[in-house]
Formats: sequence, C-alpha cells, structure tokens
Amino acid sequence: MLHRPSFAGTETTVSRLKSLYLYVRDAHGAGEADDLLARLELSSSDLANETRPVSMALWLAALEAFAGKYGKEALAETWRGVIHPDNLGVWMRVLRGVTSPEGAFRQLDGLGSEEVRTGRWETMDCSTGHWRGRVYLTHDPRFEREGLLSLARAAELKGVPALFGLGPGNVKLLTNERHTFASRTNSAFQEYVVDWQAEPVRGRERIWVALGAATVGATAGLITPALGLLGALGGAAAGAFGVERARKAKLEALAQEGQRVRLAALERGTQLREVPQNKGTVRYEEGSVVAGAYRLGAQLGSGANGVIHAAVRLSDQTPVAIKLLRLAVAHDAVASDRLRREAEAMGLAWHPNVVELYDHGMLPDGTAYLVMELLRGESLASRLQRQGKLTSEELLPIALSLCDALGAVHAAGVIHRDLKPSNIFLVDKGQDKPTAVKVLDFGIARVEWAETRITMAGAPVGTPGYMSPEQEGGREGSVDARTDIYALGAVLHECLTGETPKLPEEPEGAPVRTFTPASGIQRAMPAGAGDYWPAKLRAAMAGHPHEPVWQSVLRGALAREPRDRFVDARALKKAIAPLDPTAAESPDEGGVAKSG
Repeated sequence: MLHRPSFAGTETTVSRLKSLYLYVRDAHGAGEADDLLARLELSSSDLANETRPVSMALWLAALEAFAGKYGKEALAETWRGVIHPDNLGVWMRVLRGVTSPEGAFRQLDGLGSEEVRTGRWETMDCSTGHWRGRVYLTHDPRFEREGLLSLARAAELKGVPALFGLGPGNVKLLTNERHTFASRTNSAFQEYVVDWQAEPVRGRERIWVALGAATVGATAGLITPALGLLGALGGAAAGAFGVERARKAKLEALAQEGQRVRLAALERGTQLREVPQNKGTVRYEEGSVVAGAYRLGAQLGSGANGVIHAAVRLSDQTPVAIKLLRLAVAHDAVASDRLRREAEAMGLAWHPNVVELYDHGMLPDGTAYLVMELLRGESLASRLQRQGKLTSEELLPIALSLCDALGAVHAAGVIHRDLKPSNIFLVDKGQDKPTAVKVLDFGIARVEWAETRITMAGAPVGTPGYMSPEQEGGREGSVDARTDIYALGAVLHECLTGETPKLPEEPEGAPVRTFTPASGIQRAMPAGAGDYWPAKLRAAMAGHPHEPVWQSVLRGALAREPRDRFVDARALKKAIAPLDPTAAESPDEGGVAKSG
C-alpha cells in the first residue's frame, strides 16, 4: 500500500486522469468513461481544469482501474486523450514559441501547470525525427512497481509529434520500470527514445517517381524503345515535380496544424487562468474533493488561519486529517511558511510518537494543504482540563514517549519550539490497549539547515509558560535542543502540579542581570546558573515515594541556563527511568550539560 509518501514530488495534474477519461469516452462511450470515474469516487466536474494538482497515488489508482478493464496495452492508445483539445492546458509552456516536435521535446520540462510540474525531464539527444531523454523520479519509487506510470508517460511522448499533425511517434523505454540511478544526481530516472516521420511525404517519394516513369514510359514505348526511354525520364521528372509540390503542400499544412494546436493550447491555458479562483477550487465543505485526492469529512477544528477536516484518501480509502489554510490568508507569506515548515519538519522527524505526514502541497488558488494521519482521542491539555493533575503512574508513559519523540526530532535537525499540552495528543487505541502519545504542530519549528524566515530578531517565538528564558528573551541564537527540554520540563511540571513553572523570584540582595523580552518589561535574573527548585512541587508531592526522582528531573530540565539542563532527550529519559519498573539497564551515559 502507498501509505506514507515522503518524497517531494507527490503531485501531478488532472490532465493525466483526463486523458484516460477522454480516450474511454471516445473509444467506448460516455457510460464507460463515467464508470471509470465512479470507481475513483470522482465525477466529470472534477476533471474540468486539467492543470489542477492531484496526487500521484490517485493517478496510479486511475491507471490500475483502466488497465484492469482494458488491459495495459490499451494505455499506448491514450495519447489521443493526451492531446485532446479539452486537455491542452498543460501543454501551453511546452508549445510556446516552437514550430516542430523537436522544439516541444526540448521544452518538455514545462509539462504541467504553473503550480505543478509533472516530472523533471532532461533532453539527452534531439535531431530531426528523433529524441532521447530522461525523466527523473522524485516521488516514492513504489509508484513505479507495476510499470503503469512508465506506459502512461510513453503514451504522452507518443502524442507529441501528433500535436504537429505528424501522427503518433514510436516510443521505446530504455530503462525498465524498476528505474536506474544517475551517479551525477543520485536520482532515479527512466530513459525514453522517440522516433517519428518528420516529413511523411518523403516516404511516398519513390512511389510517385516510379508511377510517373512507368506511365509515361509505357505509353511512349508503344511507338519505339528510344521514345520509351525518353518518356520514362520525362515521367520521372514529372513525378519528382509532383512529389515536391505535394511535399511543400503537406509541410505547409503541417505548419498550419502546429500553429492551430499552439493557439488552442494558449487559448485553453488562458481560459483556465481566467476561471474565478473560488470556482473549481477547494470548498471547505463536507463531501468536497481536495487536490483531486481527498474527500472531506467532518470539520475537526478551526482557527484564525485555517481548518482541519477528517477526510478519506480516494486511492485506498485511508482515513486522514487534512489541514487547509484559509483563502483569506492563503497568500500571506508567514502563514504559508508556517505550513510549509510544518510539513518539512514532520517529513524529517518520522517517529511513532510524532504525527505522521502523508502529503502536502498547494491548490491552484494558492491555498496550502497538509495531510496527516487521523488521530482519535484527546490532547493532553484537554485531559488536564478535564481531570486536573496526573498521578506519577499516569504521567510516566507519557513522559517516556515524549523523550523518545524529542530524541527523533532533534536527531533530524528539528527544534519544535512550541511543545505544550495542546500540541501533545493522547491517542485512544481502543479497549485494553495502552494510550499512544503523538507530538503535533511543527508550525514554528526550526529546521537547522533551512532558512528561518518566520523568526524575527528580538521577538519571542513560542507560548508563554513553556518558553525557555532564552526563547522568551528573543535570543534566537541560543535556541537549540535544550530549549525543547525546558518546554518538556514545563509540561511535566504542569501535569504534576496543575500549573506551569514560574521564574524564581530574585533573591534579596543578590547581584542580578536583566534581559528585555519583546514586551519591553525587564525581568531580574539571578547572576548564577539559577537552578529551578519547584517549591510547589515539593508541597504537591509531599510524602510521595517518587518525589526525589521528579525533583531531579525538573531541576535538570528547568534550569535557567541551557548549559545547566539535560544535554539531550536521552539524558532526560535516563533520569526518569528509575520510575519505570520495566526499564532495562542502559550502558549509555547521560547527564546535565556543563558547557554552553
């Protein structure tokens, strides 16, 4: 099952579904074409805009349904749907400024739309009537296992000469469906060769000459052999003249056909661009199809920037959750960056205790979307609001899972920067099954090797009560994995006491230094390391057998200075381990960092 694509190129365009539909409609009737769409839970209205993005998984599902009904070999004939006048919107950039198939093949990398490329093509060799090139596979290689995508690409290439009235090309796949890797780019690719008759008239040239010579020569030969020879030569000349006239007429007709197709593609692309942005694009309504791949269900939540819906992935009926950026803020750079950053971070930090990313992209109107696993249960914030404090036994498995999640996140070069109870989800696995823990919302995460556009110098990024002192002070250069350790300590503190930790009061008479957060209010900081000593925790856990362990954990997580905190999540987990009767002894050493 194509369950978790984690590759960048997970989208194509509706044109590829539409080519199958148009071929079936013209070859087998509208009824069978509608039946094909029904198997995909689509309607003809979903194909109205061929430049709209759809998932690669849906394209593969459509190819499987087509091949199951008509056979794989029938895919070769779908080139007729590829170049259908109603499907030319994706060819606009390919045909722009060219007058021959050779020119179109050289611009094949433009196939798709402004939002989506249908592949990364590279021309290796191109001459009159011949092209050889590669398509680089940036998507999950599991899509290629059955070879259906290769056959569909071959049909597209076959149709390129036909766009210029030359008839379909002859296509050969040089690399098999298991693909090859290019050492230069370390990318998987498939290589194709296309040949076509560049000037069909020349193929009949000998016939014209022979007929002319035979006709004239035979007539003259009835008189004398000498006249027969002269007649044959004259007939050949007449035939050659006729061939040249026919050839020029055919070339002129081909040029006109190419011009007609280019104009049709331009008009079609312009027509689609002029469609109002809210027409044919996502409507946040139950039953709508988003990105051609997901049917929306009930709304799960909403906020200032967007909504989250339950949904079903059409290709395999997998339940998912989809986050949609509202149209009003779709073109806002910061809001868009947050969703992109969230997708980027989730894709890097895969772990059973991190919400799983399935897909993400951009809709034609600029609305960003993010598809993730659908979780059932409640947030840790809801649990605390409903229940109040947690017992040590209830908190232990949650704390251990969060340590594991942060360990994976940090190993991937991601700093969450907003860990808090509302971003921690307790998944209900059903009766007699332990609750699973998932870390959510990487919207302000920092990916260490990526640009940090949403971070503004001097402004704190995070949630008050869970931000570390360096984070609250806007000292972005000091933010690292230990910032998340502090936030986890604050979450544990709240679970045990019902309150987030407070900065300790300034000891009377102690030398202090100050920092100024974005609020402009100066706060006193003790001159020393300032270990946090949670008096409220001592009172809340008085007499509790596990008090010493939790005291040690919170002291190491909530230290004011990063250098005095646990060095990483593994060290924090090691400090919690004595509370876990099932924990095995680990030879790995962990502890509190003692240097900046």
